[in-house]
Amino acid sequence: MGMHNKIDDAIDNISKKIIAYNEHRKLFQDLFRKVKKSLNPSEFPSAFGIKTKDSFFTVKVPKTNIDGLKVAGVDGGVIHRTLNYFDIALIRAVGVLFLHQKDDKPQVRYFPEEQPFPDILTSIEPLSQNEIDTLISIWRMQKEIRCGISLLEEDMPDIIILDGSVLPFIDYKQVNQSEFLMSQYRNLKTLYRRLYSLCEKNRTALCGVVKDSRSAILTNKLAALLPHLGKMPEFEQLLKIDYRPIVKQLRDTDLLYQVLDVDERTFEFFLSNFNDDTDQELKDFDIHCFYLKTAEFDAPLRVEFPLLFSNQHDLAQKISALVIAVSRYNPEYGLPSVIIEADARARLQETDADILVDEISAKIGYSSFSLQRRRSRLPFKAGD
Repeated sequence: MGMHNKIDDAIDNISKKIIAYNEHRKLFQDLFRKVKKSLNPSEFPSAFGIKTKDSFFTVKVPKTNIDGLKVAGVDGGVIHRTLNYFDIALIRAVGVLFLHQKDDKPQVRYFPEEQPFPDILTSIEPLSQNEIDTLISIWRMQKEIRCGISLLEEDMPDIIILDGSVLPFIDYKQVNQSEFLMSQYRNLKTLYRRLYSLCEKNRTALCGVVKDSRSAILTNKLAALLPHLGKMPEFEQLLKIDYRPIVKQLRDTDLLYQVLDVDERTFEFFLSNFNDDTDQELKDFDIHCFYLKTAEFDAPLRVEFPLLFSNQHDLAQKISALVIAVSRYNPEYGLPSVIIEADARARLQETDADILVDEISAKIGYSSFSLQRRRSRLPFKAGD
């Protein structure tokens, strides 16, 4: 078989898989769109761990006036180089605070400044590549949470929006294999506790916004519930087929893209506890989340929040209203404006790391080429 025939066959196979996936996705989208105002998630059996106060599958987000409100966002940027003898990372975090004023552009403040010089962190620990990647993630989150703490201490916003999860999502089993990584992880959790406590004390809403989520958290919960929903006529057809392999393919945003309307969220539901094996004796926090459609032609955002004050329904309503209010600028891109601005100020360029490695090489009398790992300095490359 010639090369072109192999390529054609591969394209045909991929196309068939995509078509089948879209058909399966539409089946579930149509189903949940029909029942989204009649399905009461607060009545789901407690064994499924939903834990919600919302009585509808989807909830219309109330409009809110943000005049006079302070909306803050925090994001970080990192560039990492693994060299022969050490790992080096440039890490920057920027907080942005918008003071919204009636009929005017918001006043903008940056923390610690508009484009701060990045931290330069190095490690000579004997870590595997996966462990190094985990370390870099921990360093970045430490920097971002410290930035959020400083922002809170200098100016009390009404809400702080983190770019990404509101939890320190780290592979605990991997961290537990290294004493050095574990110490860094404990420091990170201490910082999160400090941020949570300050938000609780100041009654500042805190949330994390996850864009491009590949999670199937909600879909998995719904899949487990489907056999118990068979009494609803809308589900009868579904239960006549083997829906399980179909559900396994679905991500939350795939399902919800056509289920949610703009300015609508899913019911909020329990996501996780904050505590793990490293802090069982300390105060715990319940983390909840929901999906929110902020733009007509963009995928829903996953919004996570700790229960710091108020009840979960009221807090979900407040957070969703504020996130919607600062995300309604582009029908094709529904990210909060403060996160867009923080990302632009925190982003680092690859050339920044190259310049740093060159300077280090010159200082110690090595060429930057010799400091690179073997895979980065192959003598012959395809096409040469």
